[in-house]
Amino acid sequence: MLMKQIKNTYKKTGKLHHAYAILGDRLKIKDELFTFLEKELKFPIKSNPDFWQGDFNVFKIADSRTLHQAHLNKPVKYEQKIFVISANFLTKDAQNSLLKIFEEPNAGTVFFLILPGVSGLLTTLKSRMIIGLGENKKSDFILSAEEFLDAKVGKRLEISSKITKEIKDEKLTKSDAITFIKNLEQIIKADWKLKKSKNGRGDNLLAVEDIEKAISYAGDESPSMKVILDHLALVL
Repeated sequence: MLMKQIKNTYKKTGKLHHAYAILGDRLKIKDELFTFLEKELKFPIKSNPDFWQGDFNVFKIADSRTLHQAHLNKPVKYEQKIFVISANFLTKDAQNSLLKIFEEPNAGTVFFLILPGVSGLLTTLKSRMIIGLGENKKSDFILSAEEFLDAKVGKRLEISSKITKEIKDEKLTKSDAITFIKNLEQIIKADWKLKKSKNGRGDNLLAVEDIEKAISYAGDESPSMKVILDHLALVL
């Protein structure tokens, strides 16, 4: 897991890389990351002029420009500035803007990107970061994804309703729902690899195409996760 690697490297060298992409559950990663910053780096996240964080569904070019401007300012109180960006998706323009920052970052500046996965990331941007899992990807959602695919339509719709209700009650986030959809994709792709020589295009590939569209729609400004999940319940 990347967080463990970051901790071990810091203990040995006292240094951090300038940019990381940590993949997995946003809330769990932030909790672990913030604990690391405060307890091991002695770098508070509250009332700290040298700490910046933002939570986004879609990270856009305007957000990247704001980040770029903030990173140009020298540290006020500490020796380094730390930026934490949590996002479900990054637009191509925003990624190109981030690339310019990461190619020549200001000394002492560290960026942490918290993302559901690397799908859609530019190869050039990935090459400028250390990327890894923030936690074990086999979460409770894996079981739910398997249950979802094995169930009949009525049960699938129940699972969809449960997920969207927990998002509304703030027990889950949209990022969690996207992780759930990506787990559906992983299971179907694994099954497709076993069967594609027999089925050709087949139902599995069509299902993957439906899921990829769902992931794309989930990245819209105000996606209806209920509509997206209900659709998958009916077509998979």
